[in-house]
Amino acid sequence: MRLDSDASKRSQSPSQSYTNGSTRSPGPRSSLGKVANGDSHVKSESNGSYTNGSSTANGRAMPTTFFGHDREEVTRILIQSLTDLGYHGAAGTLCKESGFQLEGPTVASFRSAVLKGDWAEAEELLFGTTSYDHGGGINLDGPGGYGKSWTKSARSTANVRQTGGLTLAEGANRDEILFWMKQQKYLELLERRDLGKALMVLRQELTPLHQDVGRLHALSSLIMCQSAEDLKSQAQWDGAKGESRNLLLSELSKSISPSVMIPEHRLAVLLDDVKQNWIENCLYHNTSSSPSLYVDHCCERDVFPTKPVLELRNHKDEVWYLKYSNDGTMLASTSKDKTIVIYDTTTYKVIHQLNDHEAGVTHLAWSPDDTKIITCSAQQDCSARIWDVKTGRCIRCISDFTYPCTTAAWSPNGKTVVIGSQDRNFACAVWDLDGKLVHNFHGQRDNIRVNDLAISPDGQRLIELLDTRILVYDFASFEKIREFYVEDVKCTSVTISQDSQYMLISMNKNRIKLMEIESGEVIRGFEGQKQVEFIIRSSFGGADENFVVSGSEDSRIYIWRMNGELVEALDAHPEGCVNSVAWHPTDPKVFASAGDDSKVRIWKPTPLTHQAPSSSNGYGR
Repeated sequence: MRLDSDASKRSQSPSQSYTNGSTRSPGPRSSLGKVANGDSHVKSESNGSYTNGSSTANGRAMPTTFFGHDREEVTRILIQSLTDLGYHGAAGTLCKESGFQLEGPTVASFRSAVLKGDWAEAEELLFGTTSYDHGGGINLDGPGGYGKSWTKSARSTANVRQTGGLTLAEGANRDEILFWMKQQKYLELLERRDLGKALMVLRQELTPLHQDVGRLHALSSLIMCQSAEDLKSQAQWDGAKGESRNLLLSELSKSISPSVMIPEHRLAVLLDDVKQNWIENCLYHNTSSSPSLYVDHCCERDVFPTKPVLELRNHKDEVWYLKYSNDGTMLASTSKDKTIVIYDTTTYKVIHQLNDHEAGVTHLAWSPDDTKIITCSAQQDCSARIWDVKTGRCIRCISDFTYPCTTAAWSPNGKTVVIGSQDRNFACAVWDLDGKLVHNFHGQRDNIRVNDLAISPDGQRLIELLDTRILVYDFASFEKIREFYVEDVKCTSVTISQDSQYMLISMNKNRIKLMEIESGEVIRGFEGQKQVEFIIRSSFGGADENFVVSGSEDSRIYIWRMNGELVEALDAHPEGCVNSVAWHPTDPKVFASAGDDSKVRIWKPTPLTHQAPSSSNGYGR
């Protein structure tokens, strides 16, 4: 078609000295990995501080390393992991046999103080105590030495001595840590309806820390809450008896030296890193299943869809677009031959061939429940039709357009559709299923023609694609909230990721860009495909949308990993363009392609005994 027409489970930790005590699932690894330079007087609870001398087993000394790794670090992480797994007896036995403890008494006391809500105790254990030493005697320096009052102001000349406390990680912000703790204290006082003390904490403890002003204002507004339940709702906080203290402890632990307080679920995080590294370096990784730890992970090419195993010949002219139903049980294709064909994906037999359009069919979209489709047509028809998938009957024709309808999408509730067209009167508009206009985004004066559009899976955003502009709307209010300009290109198609965060934009010449919806930032570009003269569509695909796939004017299908690395350039539809590619939504080992050769091809991994695709009565296996 031409351009111009889806975590670890929690385990309860006992009160033994070896437990880490956390009940949180593995989270992002803290970047505060190094130990801050503390006061020279401070004795830290570090790796060697709470061991029973050298590690021993069966009465003999053990090496200090374990296959090149520090034995103490490995052992303490194992103790933590056994506790996380619920094997508390085994953890205790390992502590006894190795001579290593998971953490020292100060850490254990700090953990207990946080979980009990003893904030004064928690602060003292974390930061230690501060004393002021003036050195004794009378100040003889300067006039008035004998008469100087020994008040707080004299502390500026005293030697400050810090004793006790836990060693913080390098880069940790003391005031920020205090803010987190005092915020929890403030919220718990509000929960108990002790408004007087809460106000004192807000004014005398939180405000002087000069942290997040916006957050401080939000906290102050919570004073007006009428009940504890209202407070929890407004603050999005589950109360002192909920998970809030555990969440706080998890955040605080990231600011404490890891040699003193091992980051929670450390082994699980390390294993996640190993698996993620495998996946990132596995070119053909195409599964949502977590790789086994027993062997190094590597997916072979023969398990990736690279072979056309079916060839569907039900169209008589160029196939312009195709899309699987949301549940993957059906596939629909549109063609220049004015028809739409719906297939059963179990056998790829034809369910319906829809013939009511009077011009080539440019686009289609499935309703959220897959009971209907909407199709768009080119000149001279210039209409959009809504079809009942079960009966194959057209239940509504929206024919208010004088120029081609180019694209359409369903609202998340399935009660309205958004249609984009080249008609300046209805360039982008919302219609109900009776064909009545609900909202028109533009007027004739705007002189806008829409090439493509998409609604985010969460229903929050509508993306509208013009030649050189990308418009972003709040779909609930229909208000335009963003507008991005592109130079020296023409935008042709847009697809939104399942997490509703990113949009994939196809452009000529030969460009595909992954962009952040809210900021318009270009995250990555994909190169290799050819698009100069015709509309070529790209989309996300594979397990967890790990791939980007696109047709091309050179008769090939191009597949990239999300990092931009080209995986395959498959010869697909000779003698013309590959106009559209659709990945199966529930089977990552299947995708379909549409070409100018009037054929739809189904791609799967290489069969054990490969045979060239054949066809019979419009169906080939």
